[in-house]
Amino acid sequence: MVQRQVRQGTNILQHAETRQIRTHRYLLKKPQTHHPREHESHTTRLNGQGENESVKIDDPLVDKRRFELFIDLIWVGIIGNLAENFSEEAFNLESGVDIGNAVWHFIILFLMAWRFWKYLQEFMAKYATDDMVERAFVVWALILAMLWGNNAPYLFDPDHQSNLAINIYLVWRGSVLVCEVYYALFIHHIRNRISIQALFIIPVLPLWISADYLDIDVKAGLVFAAVIAENIAHLLIESPFINDRFMHANDKIERIDPDHWIGRIKDFYTIILGEAVLSLIRASPLGEGITSRASGGVSALVIYYVLNGFYFNGDQSKQYVHAMKRSWWRKNLWLYFHNALFGATLILGVTVVFLLQHIGDSATKPTETSEPILKEDESATQLELAVHAAKWTVSISLAIALWNQTMIALLNRSLDPPGTLKVNSRILSKSGTDDEGARQEDAAFDPNITDPQEQKGKAGEGTGDKNNPLEVSPANPEVSKQRHPQEGGAENSGDNTRPRSSGGSSPSKGSKVA
Repeated sequence: MVQRQVRQGTNILQHAETRQIRTHRYLLKKPQTHHPREHESHTTRLNGQGENESVKIDDPLVDKRRFELFIDLIWVGIIGNLAENFSEEAFNLESGVDIGNAVWHFIILFLMAWRFWKYLQEFMAKYATDDMVERAFVVWALILAMLWGNNAPYLFDPDHQSNLAINIYLVWRGSVLVCEVYYALFIHHIRNRISIQALFIIPVLPLWISADYLDIDVKAGLVFAAVIAENIAHLLIESPFINDRFMHANDKIERIDPDHWIGRIKDFYTIILGEAVLSLIRASPLGEGITSRASGGVSALVIYYVLNGFYFNGDQSKQYVHAMKRSWWRKNLWLYFHNALFGATLILGVTVVFLLQHIGDSATKPTETSEPILKEDESATQLELAVHAAKWTVSISLAIALWNQTMIALLNRSLDPPGTLKVNSRILSKSGTDDEGARQEDAAFDPNITDPQEQKGKAGEGTGDKNNPLEVSPANPEVSKQRHPQEGGAENSGDNTRPRSSGGSSPSKGSKVA
C-alpha cells in the first residue's frame, strides 16, 4: 500500500521520524563515569525511495533536556512554595514573624534547596551507568525532593515547628555519599574525590544534628552555617589547588558540558520569571475589570519583560568568552550570582502580588502616637506597616536582581574592540592588560595609523612611557638615532694606558701550573 501511494506521487514517508528507545537492558551494571560525546540529529535516506524521502533521527541530548526540564519544574515548584511561605511570614498580620526574619528564613531554605538540586545534577552529570539501580536512585531523589519541599516551610514555623526538612536533607546527603562509595568500588579514579568529600562532610554533621534539638533562632544560625560550610567544601574540592594535588588524572576531565550547563541555568531563570508572571494571573489577583490593580499588573509585567531582556542580552557583546569557560573562580561566581538573582526574583514576584492586592492602602509608614489605639485601628496600622515593608522589599529585590544581572554579564570576557561597550568586564581588572593588548593590536594592525610616532602614542595610551611596548623601537627617534661609538660602553673602555688588574698572564696550553 505504501509503494502504491509512492507511485501515485504521495510521499507519505517524506517526513517520517525515528524515536530512539532506550531499553532497560541491565538490572545491575558495573558503574561507569560519563564521557561527553557529541550527539546531533541527522537524517537518513530511505532505501529505494525518492530523493526527498528521509527519516529524521532524534538527538539523544534533546531527550535528556526534556527529562532535566521535568526535574527543574519540580524544583521551581519547591522554591515557589518557599517564596509563598516568605510572603505568608512577612506580610500576614497573624504570622508573628517580622520581615527581617522572613527574609532570613527564605535565604536558608533557598540555599538548602539549591544544594539539594546541585547534588542531583552533579550526580547525573558524572555517572552514566544507566541501569535500573541508577534510575531508581534518581526517582528516590525526586521523592525526597517532593517531601522536602512540602515540609520546608514548617522548619521555622513558630506554631507548627517540624525538623523533618533537616532529616530529609540528611537522608538525601547520605544517599548520595553511599551511592558514590559503592561506585568507587568499581571506578578507582574517583576514590580520592569521594574520600575528600567524606572528610569535608563529617565535620558538618554536628551542626545539622544540633539544629534538630534547639529553638528556631539558634536552629536558623546552625542550618545556615552548615549550608555555607557545604558550599565552601564544594568550592575547595573543585579548586585547582586540591584538583592538581590530590585528584586522579582521569578524574580531572570536565564532566559537565559548559554549553549544556549554561542552557540549564538560563532555562531555569526563564521558568522562575514564568512563575512570577503566572502569579499575576493565578487566583485573579488583579480583580474584575480594568482597575488600578490591572494597571499595576501591567507595570509588573513590563518589569519582568525588561528583566528577561537584560538577562539574555547581557552587556551587548558581539563576541565574548563565557564565564563558565574561563577560570575556576569565575565559574563559581557565575553560579553564586545566579543564586542571588533567582532568590531576588522569587521574592519580587510574591511581593508584587501582595502590593497589587493592597494597592489602595497607604504606602507610607504610619506615625507613632502615644494615644491609645483601638483594635480596628491597630489592624489598619499593621496593614500599613506591611504595605510599607512590601514597598521596600520590591525596591531592594529589584535592585539586587539588576545588580546580579550586571555582575553575571561582566564575568564574561568581551572580545569586541575597545570603545564598543560603555561598560565591560575590563573594569573588573585593575591591571588593564586586556585594554593594553587591544591598544597594541590597533597600533600594529590599524591601517589608518601609519606614522611611527602615532603608533607609539596609541600603544602607550594609559600606560606611561615606562610601560609602552614601542618605547624602545624605531618609533622612538631618541632610541633609534645614530650615536657615538663609545656612547653607552664601559667606562674608560678606550683608554689603553689603564694598568692591568693582574700582572700575570694565562699559562700556555700544556704548561705545568705551579
